[in-house]
Amino acid sequence: MSKNSKLNYEIINMNQTHIHQIAAIEADAFSAPWSEKAFADTLAMENVLFQVAFVKGRVAGYCGIYLAADEGEITNVAVAVPYRRNKIAETLLQVTLEKAREKGAVRIFLEVRESNIPAIQLYQKANFVIVGYREHFYQCPIENALVMMYEFADT
Repeated sequence: MSKNSKLNYEIINMNQTHIHQIAAIEADAFSAPWSEKAFADTLAMENVLFQVAFVKGRVAGYCGIYLAADEGEITNVAVAVPYRRNKIAETLLQVTLEKAREKGAVRIFLEVRESNIPAIQLYQKANFVIVGYREHFYQCPIENALVMMYEFADT
């Protein structure tokens, strides 16, 4: 259980029962959201970890990562509007990173819209650094992506 001045929330591993609520958060947060089927298919894969934040029995946010060899790629991080600004995304990211480390990851990558300043600040606060740029990476609207990387300190 994570505690802060505003909310108490719990971080757990995602399972199939969370998909409907997660897809709703995804649809609200992203212009090209994953479908419920995409989440279900991804969750069934062995090399994927998704963490879910719960507030009073409701999904408040989630974070996912693909793992391959000693690297990971953050797929999605989103928090439902009523629960934003409560450090949920920060906690989800930290828990996800720690679980990836436990699975043998030494570095983690992600892409983020170059206009998504709050997300960039979140990742920089977690010690991700900008290592690349992907032109026209996103659609709806077309936008460039920053490629960011996190490397565990003891690697």
